Amino acid sequence: MPTANIQHRKTLEEVYPPDAFASDAAFNGQVTNEIILGVRILSAPNAEGDFIFERSRQHVAEVAIPRFLVPHRREEILTNTEENSLAIGAARPRLPAGYAEFLDDIVAAAQQFGFDPEKSPGRDEPRLQGLRQ
Repeated sequence: MPTANIQHRKTLEEVYPPDAFASDAAFNGQVTNEIILGVRILSAPNAEGDFIFERSRQHVAEVAIPRFLVPHRREEILTNTEENSLAIGAARPRLPAGYAEFLDDIVAAAQQFGFDPEKSPGRDEPRLQGLRQ
């Protein structure tokens, strides 16, 4: 199983590289698909921050779960500035738009793995009232 660490971005990129993000996002942008591509988080981070996630697919009719994240293509508007010059673009590799944010989403979802606040009993929960043995 592919393991990544929430504190080491490089481990996330090894499990879900930018090329995989770009191809999944392009695939998900087609409205005729019956499946969607993304990543599924399989475990919560342990004490060291390691957790398990993998590339996965899901049918569009399946119930959405917070452990399955779907990348979508984000269009960038390029402006004619020095920062966007060809020389600078050639000097450093360009990541797909939205890739860094998607990795942040993976970390956030992994940190909340297994916890559903809506289903968590509140202070006035009847099962928590009265004597306990």
